[in-house]
Amino acid sequence: MENFAAHMRVCSVSVTDDDVNSRRSAATSLASSWVKERNVEKIISRASDVAGALGGDGVPPETLGSEVQAAIQKKSSSYLHKERPLDVSVCAGMAMVSMLGTNVGSGGWSTTDVYAAALWSSLAFQPALEATRRESLRCEVLKAAADWSSKGAEAARERGAVPDPSIAKITISAESEITYNTVESMAKTVEALRRNAALDREELDFLWWAQAGRSRLLKRLPSAINEPTRVVTAGIEGSKMLRRLPCEVHREIVLRTVEDDPELDLVELLAALEDDREKLGSAVDKNWVADHPSVFPLLHALVTGEADVVGAAVKRRASEWGERALLEAGLLNLILNGPAKL
Repeated sequence: MENFAAHMRVCSVSVTDDDVNSRRSAATSLASSWVKERNVEKIISRASDVAGALGGDGVPPETLGSEVQAAIQKKSSSYLHKERPLDVSVCAGMAMVSMLGTNVGSGGWSTTDVYAAALWSSLAFQPALEATRRESLRCEVLKAAADWSSKGAEAARERGAVPDPSIAKITISAESEITYNTVESMAKTVEALRRNAALDREELDFLWWAQAGRSRLLKRLPSAINEPTRVVTAGIEGSKMLRRLPCEVHREIVLRTVEDDPELDLVELLAALEDDREKLGSAVDKNWVADHPSVFPLLHALVTGEADVVGAAVKRRASEWGERALLEAGLLNLILNGPAKL
């Protein structure tokens, strides 16, 4: 959290050592608590709240404000988040940076993986802030989340070396009882083979889908679908083959047909989708996207036909919409179905 003192200038021009130390302590405490969360619903909700505090007018949701207030009051008992709401965004944002600054694991679906994907999706959709210092903080959290998600997705797909089985031991007691450890001697070998086979299966499923050359959702050839609709559809369809969050090669395959790459805001994208919007929306769980529109802004628009989320007016290239469809749908599929065993 080396930038903590600089980010505290978001809250006030005049910042004391006590201000910095109490907020840094609060951020450390929050990070330690948040990383232990195992309920996916709570993780997504908290990530959405943190993104909301970092963007917009900076006023945090009451739940997040109260949580950060309690953490700050351990060192600064007079603090009230309603009097200094921007302190909440600094503490919560730097708590996330602290979590996202640790080593990426190979499981691909840890608490931090979920936080990172949800923050990346939400923050990347927000418009840039005019306030330079607040935008610097928001971008630092966004970069940390995007970097973690990218590294985590790649690490989850690394094939492991298959170890040789250990030597099996069979013993016969004086009472002629036979004991053996053949299961234990093969365990690590079989586990490595299973993981590699699962990753191979994901790769084959994804490549067979890409080679098929036909939209399963729209039941049409790509050449018969306009470019924005084509890449958004590919993102949603491709996500269904994934066992973890998407990595760079999945994005490249989803965007393989991009040519003109037009820029559209969300209203223009919905207009380009025309009647296909309802077909795509029907493939999405309505409850989750309705409860978390800031994390799933594109899927929410596909389900509702409405473009009333923050960031809807920002023009984005069709390729970015395709990447977003892959990320949002990939995250949603893992939330609903859980991660497949690797």
